[in-house]
Amino acid sequence: MTESLSVPTTDTEKMAVRVVAGTYQVLGQAGDTLNNQLPHGLGAIASADQATKIKQSQDPDFNAFVPTSASGDTGFLFTAWEDRPGAMSRIELSKEDSGTWTIGDAINVDFSAVLGTIINCFGTLSPWNTPLTSEENYEAENTEQWNNTAYLDGYPSYPDVKNLQTYLASSTLPNPYDYGYIVEITDPTSTSPTPVKHFTLGRVAHENSVVMPDWKTVYTTDDGSNKGFYKFVATNAGDLSAGTLYAAKLTQDATSAPAKAGFDIQWIELGSSNNTEIKTWINSYNGITEADYIEGETSYITQTEIDDWAINGAGDDRYAFLETLRAAKAKGATTEFRKMEGVVINYDGVASGAVPYMYVAMSSVGKGMVDNEGDIQLDSSAYCGAVYRFGVQTDFNVNRMEPVVVGGAYNSDGDANGNKCDVNGISNPDNLAVMDDGRVLIGEDTSKHVNNALWIYNPKGE
Repeated sequence: MTESLSVPTTDTEKMAVRVVAGTYQVLGQAGDTLNNQLPHGLGAIASADQATKIKQSQDPDFNAFVPTSASGDTGFLFTAWEDRPGAMSRIELSKEDSGTWTIGDAINVDFSAVLGTIINCFGTLSPWNTPLTSEENYEAENTEQWNNTAYLDGYPSYPDVKNLQTYLASSTLPNPYDYGYIVEITDPTSTSPTPVKHFTLGRVAHENSVVMPDWKTVYTTDDGSNKGFYKFVATNAGDLSAGTLYAAKLTQDATSAPAKAGFDIQWIELGSSNNTEIKTWINSYNGITEADYIEGETSYITQTEIDDWAINGAGDDRYAFLETLRAAKAKGATTEFRKMEGVVINYDGVASGAVPYMYVAMSSVGKGMVDNEGDIQLDSSAYCGAVYRFGVQTDFNVNRMEPVVVGGAYNSDGDANGNKCDVNGISNPDNLAVMDDGRVLIGEDTSKHVNNALWIYNPKGE
């Protein structure tokens, strides 16, 4: 049994990383040049030619280790930097006999071939050992604001879009439909890893994606307010470049208590396509600039087009992939999720049936989930977040989600130490990991606890 750490009380404890067991090694911090291999520093966002430093990111959100030896003592550590533009670094590592890790070569992944990335968030390693980084395009459903010079508070904002233009050294505004996808890093151990944007998985605020052991079924979460939950089924195993995209439709149990209410899931088909066809649709919106912006209108896909497609079958399936959230809503899917974060499995456990569950973190049970409208109508007693479990069927479908770890209500005044969510419960759960024995690691990303914590959920109750 793992012992719990006490809540930090001294300033020294509050400013340190404290672990319940073992030790840790700092490999690099934002700004480190790593023996001058990264002249702008680790996490720096530079132009595609690396000549100009655009900004220094302080927001790493995902690590993936790709081993290059059977023992796992050598390999490459990929780190996604959640910024605008986005970035991903790769550090070569080798483990000494003492157990210490030594840093070798360090590079930044070149995303210029896919026109850059934005807000590279959480991710996973595919079953075929390629990192999958997620473009968390919070504004994916607000495409009409992309070329609005007065849109200064968005995520991304107009200044963020201009930074992306600087990255590309382009004379024209980037195309919004090029951003908001799952990006696979192919050839991850080569001198020049190759990024591939999988437009097939839809354009949303991707927090994370997880590929099932059939190498075809993929689940992906959409971060923010009033968002959807998606499933993709590839045409061919191990190839995410073609397939069919679905959105979840929920039916809630007859209770509004977040700790008790589960949901039945049915999947609404949005469309089928491939990266090549979708890229052709994307390119049809090239060349739109700030001069095309008209207040109250859009230079891009209209809601009328989406509704006509959803109701009358007009046009092609571009709406499913370029305006995925709006298309899902128009098709009747549930678009009320609040801050849907990491989606994870234990790969071997799901493959063998020993741990047949998928888990999703809901950072906050609020807004569309507690507004007494639509498919999700919970009370507000779990504002501080929840973790849901999905039983994985033999065909890797899921048709049910149930709460397993639920935080409490929000206290705006906070306790004596400034905690606005109870320190005895989770607050804003974000990244998750399922261990081989079925226990779940729950990482917080919160301002509602003075110190973020890592929790362990044991489904056996021990």
